[in-house]
Amino acid sequence: MSTSSEALAAIRTRLEADDAGISIPLRWHGEPNGPLPDDPEPFGFVLFSNEGSGNGPIEFGGGRGRNRYRNNATVEAYVFVPAQSGLPAALDLAETIAARLRSFRDDTVSCFSADVIPIGAGSSIAPPGLDSDVSNFVAALAEVRVTFDQVG
Repeated sequence: MSTSSEALAAIRTRLEADDAGISIPLRWHGEPNGPLPDDPEPFGFVLFSNEGSGNGPIEFGGGRGRNRYRNNATVEAYVFVPAQSGLPAALDLAETIAARLRSFRDDTVSCFSADVIPIGAGSSIAPPGLDSDVSNFVAALAEVRVTFDQVG
């Protein structure tokens, strides 16, 4: 059983582990990240969206605060690389992130359906929470479906 912040922490620990193989800095939605550097460098921007249980309790525990709910969430990791590097470079980095989460399961979260989606020119998207201009980047998205159980 976990909270959404514990589920996010499990995902973050998995992606930021020394053996993760992710060679770009990850910026996290909701944290101060500062402006992008003047010289474009590849980076990732990660959003964790808790979508709630939707279907009610999956297990009744005998009273208030003892029912178990299965919450759904989506992890969206936008990968930006300088435009001259090309979309294949962004797709490779997004696949590294997706592979790290694909079929990941621990005591907190279960990850499913880690897909990589090409986006193209950075000017065609505006992820919430990213304030800097990304028009000189190309982007790809690693989208991962997550579930976690919460008692409430």
